[in-house]
Amino acid sequence: MRGGRVKTDSGKSYLPLLMPDNSNPSGPPLTRKKYTPAFKAECVRQVAAGARQTDVARAQGLSPALLGRWQREALAQAVPSSAEREEIKRLRAELKRVEQERDILKKVVTSACS
Repeated sequence: MRGGRVKTDSGKSYLPLLMPDNSNPSGPPLTRKKYTPAFKAECVRQVAAGARQTDVARAQGLSPALLGRWQREALAQAVPSSAEREEIKRLRAELKRVEQERDILKKVVTSACS
């Protein structure tokens, strides 16, 4: 099945992400898998695009709970912190003030040219 499309229970199909073999050439297999941020982001993106969480998890050999944790982490990173919200508020107020100053200067220049 490697390289082929995966058909989900919901009827959708997509290409599974292939991870390198999780074995240690110098000894026994590693007990804990390490997933790249790109792999995590792609799994979360597939769920956000409409694939069922259990289908994506099964196709990638993951626990649905692990995929759910990745989704929560992605959501937490997407939501700005209170400090970031305050800075956004401050910057919007500054932008509004600068735009008002620009509009006043435009009026002065156009009235002086008339």
